[in-house]
Amino acid sequence: MTKSVGKDRASPSSSFSGYLFQGPAQVAIRTRTNDQPRYVDTRLKVWTWYDGGLAMKVDWAALQLNSELIEIGKGFMAYALEKYAPRTAVMFADTLRFLSSTNLATGLPWDTHQLVTALEELKKTRAESPRIL
Repeated sequence: MTKSVGKDRASPSSSFSGYLFQGPAQVAIRTRTNDQPRYVDTRLKVWTWYDGGLAMKVDWAALQLNSELIEIGKGFMAYALEKYAPRTAVMFADTLRFLSSTNLATGLPWDTHQLVTALEELKKTRAESPRIL
């Protein structure tokens, strides 16, 4: 689903291999009814899927993530859309949106302290406010 792209190893910011999402043009999704689209078009800047008539989406252009994290996120979302229920997949999209509001959004490698802090904040947001679609 992803393709590794080698980079120069001259600086720490380029020491990781980057990824380009090269999954299928359409990802099959799980639906509960026959009147909803059964695929998400991964060529679009906004991936939209439905559950019970409710539209759920992830807008890749709106996420304030570094390009490597966007590509990793696309692979992750494609997997989540194929394997999980639509409402579970939207929770993963919400996590990407949360990630874009943290210091981790600038890219890899992540400082351990920053990662732990961001995960604790994510846990708080999930515990304090239940998601209503």
